[in-house]
Amino acid sequence: MDPRVAPLAGILRLNSRLFANCLDGLTDARARERPSDCTNSAAFVAAHLAESRFWGLQILGAKRANPLEKYIGQWKGIDEIATLPSLAETRAAWAEASAALDQRMAAVTPAELDAPSGSQMPLEDTSVLGLLAFMVQHDSYHVGQLALLRKHAGLPAMSHS
Repeated sequence: MDPRVAPLAGILRLNSRLFANCLDGLTDARARERPSDCTNSAAFVAAHLAESRFWGLQILGAKRANPLEKYIGQWKGIDEIATLPSLAETRAAWAEASAALDQRMAAVTPAELDAPSGSQMPLEDTSVLGLLAFMVQHDSYHVGQLALLRKHAGLPAMSHS
């Protein structure tokens, strides 16, 4: 593994554990509840997180079909979605994307990481590595949202172990 990717891969593995801990004990019904009309539900955030892991694969040149696309399309907001996937479907998609992403990060070459990403994101580092770092930050941001939504659902705080 390129040493520049190792800390990012470690954060993604940590986030995988935290993602599972955030969803632990959450029912589909509670996960679909929104704290307000302008707030996302845990079900939406979890599906968006799984979607972003598939996007991470695409960033690294290993595009894979997202099984949740039939529900959430690509980069849609919660108000545009008619039906959300079950938490079981989201967990399965997350596991698939996470395993593939971990394997791809272990194999990505320095030349691939240094290549221009072609992204329109307003990032200082426009390389594939820069876009990957952004994806990891995005992943962490939304895991934090899930932790808060878990508490809103009346469950205890997310476990870090």
